[in-house]
This record gives sequence, C-alpha cells and structure tokens, in this order.
Amino acid sequence: MLLLAATLASPVAAQGLPHFDDPDERQRQFERPPPLPEGLRGTVRPRADAPQVERIDRIAQIFQAIQACWRPPAGSGFSGQEITLRISFKRSGEVLGQPRITYYKAGTEADQREPFTRAVREAFERCTPLPFTESFGRAIAGRIFAFRFVDARPM
Repeated sequence: MLLLAATLASPVAAQGLPHFDDPDERQRQFERPPPLPEGLRGTVRPRADAPQVERIDRIAQIFQAIQACWRPPAGSGFSGQEITLRISFKRSGEVLGQPRITYYKAGTEADQREPFTRAVREAFERCTPLPFTESFGRAIAGRIFAFRFVDARPM
C-alpha cells in the first residue's frame, strides 16, 4: 500500500498520462504530424568580399556559397532587379532538374533582363557541384530551395 502511494506521488504521475478514454485525445494519436516546410529560402546580394565555402554542412552555407560565386552585371543600370529561383540539388551537390524562375522584377531598361539572368545562371555553373558533406547531401537531396537574388547596389 505504501509503495502504491509513493508511485502515485512521483513526478511521473504528476505529469499526467494521456487519457485514452477521451475521444479527442484518441483522434490526435492518429493524426499526421505537421508537415515540414516545402522549401528553404535565402536571399543572395552582391558582396565582393564573400568568403568561399570549403565544405557545406548547414543550410545557410548553401546560400553563402552561391553568394560567393555570383557576379552581378557591371554598370549602375542593373540596380533594383530581383530574381527568385526554385532549385533542388542531388546529394552530390549537382543541380537536380531544371531551375525555375518564379519571380522577376525588371530594372530600369528592357535590355537588362538577359545579362542579369545570365549572371544568376553563371553563379550556379561556377559553384556546382556544391561541396556537401556526405550526411548533409543525403539530408537535403531533392528539397526545394528558393534563391532570391537582389541587386540593390546604389545607382
């Protein structure tokens, strides 16, 4: 009897056990967990002193690596342009499939679109395959990334 009283007064008992007779609690047991985010987002801005990334084992380093490779077109007229690109990677760091432009904000002149989009494409050509660690490559393979390239240099 004393053992039963000690058990009921223990910290585990104080936390409470699920109520199996509660229909709402029972329903929650069968529900799927919340989904993971569908994509990972990052902004890439021109930065002349961006350091090269040797090995990638964190998500933020992916965006840093692409930032180090991006060379926006020279000239003041390109300022203000933005491109958002959806892309996935293989575990080896290579681009998986065809990247898609999902947003484009034009600059001040119509003939600036092609050089700006070419500079973004060349950043991926220069940097890929990205140097993922083996475990990181397995973890992010096939996940969708959204890269937002913003040229906000002063005109």
